[in-house]
Amino acid sequence: MKLALLAGNRLSPWHFHAFRMLRGNPAITAFCTHTETRGDSLPGSRDMPTFPAEFIHFDTQAGPIARRVRNILLSRYAGREPHILPFHERLQDFDIIQSWELFTDWSAEAVAARARWGIPIAVMVWDNIPFNMERNPVRREIKRQVAAHADRFIVYTERSFRMLDLEHVPTERIVKIDPGVDTDKFAPGPANRAAFGLGPDDFVILFVGWFLPRKGIDFLLLALRELVRDPALRRHRVRLMMVGPDQDRDRIEHLAQRLGVREACLFAGALPYERMPEAFRAADLFVLPSIATPEWQEQIGMTLIEAMAAGTPVVSTCTGAVAEIAEDAAVLCQPNDFVALYEVITELIRNARRRRELAQHGREHALARFSLPRCADALSDIYEDMLRRK
Repeated sequence: MKLALLAGNRLSPWHFHAFRMLRGNPAITAFCTHTETRGDSLPGSRDMPTFPAEFIHFDTQAGPIARRVRNILLSRYAGREPHILPFHERLQDFDIIQSWELFTDWSAEAVAARARWGIPIAVMVWDNIPFNMERNPVRREIKRQVAAHADRFIVYTERSFRMLDLEHVPTERIVKIDPGVDTDKFAPGPANRAAFGLGPDDFVILFVGWFLPRKGIDFLLLALRELVRDPALRRHRVRLMMVGPDQDRDRIEHLAQRLGVREACLFAGALPYERMPEAFRAADLFVLPSIATPEWQEQIGMTLIEAMAAGTPVVSTCTGAVAEIAEDAAVLCQPNDFVALYEVITELIRNARRRRELAQHGREHALARFSLPRCADALSDIYEDMLRRK
């Protein structure tokens, strides 16, 4: 089987490890972008997917120079979205096309290839907000075309399933599977805190992700101020270690300075993926304080799964699909609420036994639901069924 993996900016270790384990060792080619590839994916990482890659340009990067300059100016000053250049001609020889989300240019190109050569399409859907991205008429029409012509829609959560149902995608074309992480790599083990400049007696709270408001990092910093000022926690040296690319870091550093907690913060940068298990093991607590926006809610929370697999107790918020992924293996609190975060974290700082229980339960939960072989088998079943029906 030849699989075209339209990855866009999603080509990353955490999303695509399972594709390495598909049955029959299919020939996979990833189609992705240079500028949209996430900075914290670190293409030099030993854990990046090793598929052959073909890079697709945006209409602000290639094409006739006059049109390119016009598109750059419109994108910069008029809010125009850059679009990828058409590439469906390059998909002719594939047996299956795997794209992502209904509203993307990538899925539009997949539909164009299907119309011309009859190649079946699977669309992976993380989005969980009904009728999302439809204010833009171009995106709205892409969604309509993809909903009508894609052969399978792969979702990781019940919320995504229900969203597609609400948008009138036939449920017989929707398949729900669980995501997977490497539970051998993300596993409990000795903590090398010195590698991160942490002391053995520090109480380490870990945040992993972009420094974007939607990830709730602002509320975590507000909670940190309450923690370091709490006289009842004086014997604990609370540290917040943040792992993520430097984009928007200046804003977070400024907020930390304003709150008087900069000395309690450690910016570890965008670590190579192979070092992430080490980061989780160095932490006493992992916190994902996500909030909801009109166009985004936490979709999967892969870092939640990685933390649980590594045996790190997890705190998160009741937003998006977090409760569905974590079930009862994490402590959840109200989003957009630094007091709630402070209270939950305080209780866990004081209660080592509860942390050990969460760590054990999280590990068991990850092993039971989120193993890579289980995810790869589910994907293999989908593709084999699509080929039989071709």
